[in-house]
Amino acid sequence: MNDPARESVWLALSELWLDTELDEADLATIASTLAISGYPPEELEAIYRLEVAPVVWSNSWVTAGVWDGFDPDWLFEGCRRNQKRRYSLWHRGRCRLLRKAMTAAVEEDWRKIRAQL
Repeated sequence: MNDPARESVWLALSELWLDTELDEADLATIASTLAISGYPPEELEAIYRLEVAPVVWSNSWVTAGVWDGFDPDWLFEGCRRNQKRRYSLWHRGRCRLLRKAMTAAVEEDWRKIRAQL
């Protein structure tokens, strides 16, 4: 099932892991997209950590990562899969174990975005 608001959140958050430098305007655009979605901050945090990060985090660790945007179909497929497993103890444990690896490269930008919500 498609959820346009959630898909826009997935796309916006995935930009954090692109192989580019985001400036304050980019972060404000991401924050605006998240705010428009209508999801409360706690849900956006869960989407960030449990749905998007597990799909795209490895892009931060490769020499020549994706810089022009992730394929939306690929991204949505992975995020939908993670959305379905969000309450699985295995998935949550894996995300907790890999949290630093998955979010270290983007955590500062994420803090700036959260402050704008």
